[in-house]
Amino acid sequence: MKIHLAFENIDAELELVPTHRHKKRIRRTPNGDEVNRQRYIVLDVNKRNEVLSEEENVIQKLKELDDDIDIELAGKYIKSSTRIVVNEDFKPVYNYMKHDILIKTDGSLKERPHQLTLGNVNQSIPVRITNEKIEPKDCIMKYFFRKSYFITHTNGLTFKFLYDIAKKLFKSGKFARVDAYHPETKKPQPLVLYDNGRKFPRAYLEGKIKGSSYCLILHLSDQEIKVPETQASGDNEN
Repeated sequence: MKIHLAFENIDAELELVPTHRHKKRIRRTPNGDEVNRQRYIVLDVNKRNEVLSEEENVIQKLKELDDDIDIELAGKYIKSSTRIVVNEDFKPVYNYMKHDILIKTDGSLKERPHQLTLGNVNQSIPVRITNEKIEPKDCIMKYFFRKSYFITHTNGLTFKFLYDIAKKLFKSGKFARVDAYHPETKKPQPLVLYDNGRKFPRAYLEGKIKGSSYCLILHLSDQEIKVPETQASGDNEN
């Protein structure tokens, strides 16, 4: 994944690498034989547990469904599958709108239409490291970080560019805020890594150095940690 990053009067296209990569796992039998996952047709939608559990007389429902195994269909190997959208009755839906469910601080839910977002970290207007800095302890206590990425160089010039950034942040002992900018209004906006991706209103850059090596970590947050307000206790009544 690419990121167009700017600091002071210099900008460059760099690499974003997840700090936690998924490890490849191999499944083996007790005898040591390697096994793989495959998809097979087992039963149709009318016999799903969710459907049967709503029936008052499950046994009668199974009799009506004629629960015989379809030899021509059951156990058939599926090379590929297509995901479809269905309603509560498992009927295909061809026209629908996506909605986001927001959780308020009081625990209640709020629904709003989902808005398509476009990635903005690798555009003509670069993501910029601002002069706003924050203590690491305050940053961790105030924001919930959902993702973190290493920012890595692509050549010798970008290595020096990132090393100098990491050195300045390391000496300051603080995190620097990172902002993306709207291409037309030029106003700050949340970071979006890819099209229709999650918005990250807060992003902070951590820098470390050791000898001639550097480490730059971009921390992304979409949730602020707030302490619930407590009602002020009234006067004691006798």
